[in-house]
Amino acid sequence: MARTRRRWWTWISIGSCVAALALSAGLALHARAAGAPVIGKLTWLGQSAFVLETATGTRIVMDPIPKGLGYDLPVGLKADAITVSHEHPDHNNVALVTNKARVLRGLTADKKGWTKIDEKVKDVAIRSVGVYHDDKRGAERGLNTVFVFETGGLRIAHLGDLGHLLTDEQLSAIGSVDVVLVPVGGVYTLDAYQATRVIDQLHPRLVVIPMHYRTPPLTIKELEPVDEFLERKANVVHEPTNTLVLTPVKARPAVQIVVLNWK
Repeated sequence: MARTRRRWWTWISIGSCVAALALSAGLALHARAAGAPVIGKLTWLGQSAFVLETATGTRIVMDPIPKGLGYDLPVGLKADAITVSHEHPDHNNVALVTNKARVLRGLTADKKGWTKIDEKVKDVAIRSVGVYHDDKRGAERGLNTVFVFETGGLRIAHLGDLGHLLTDEQLSAIGSVDVVLVPVGGVYTLDAYQATRVIDQLHPRLVVIPMHYRTPPLTIKELEPVDEFLERKANVVHEPTNTLVLTPVKARPAVQIVVLNWK
């Protein structure tokens, strides 16, 4: 355990040393330089629900949320595809999308296995990696899926309700990533410390976006807020909106943690 904690603090201390350099160099992914091309944007709908929209207009909805969680749901949301990491009701409300979108479910119909997804939806390549909802190989909460999206040269990993540290095999299957959407609220998923260790495992090149944590409107009150995950971390940016614009970034001294607004 001591060795693992040293790795965690090493990750934090490295971020602290280079944070000012990263910001002064204008390398923040959300800070679009004048004339810089836009790869797309990520919009957080609350809990683990995101919309990825590419520069060509392709829309992928991830883990759509239902009514009753406290978040305002978009009206008339249309998409080309929907990904569902697992079949819990706060992640699989495919009816949120009003048109006939392609539904990519990470689990088999009986929820006892993973589906193998490796396909392309217009200009977005989508892959799935089977993981677990808990640290007992699914014995408590079942299976979960990591989805990896690639568009415009950026790889985005949505970890769903990951509940454990990743194995070498899982890390190899996920591969190198630029942006990671990670649950941090504990109780049902990774907690703040575990999420930090998973980020340390994945080594994302650009951005970490925390998700699945307690916010003022959320009706699931047992989750922890994002504060503990952010504690003692450098290079944290609080966005005033729920949208992050994705632009090409060739180099970054340190990963940036972007906290999106829930509204």
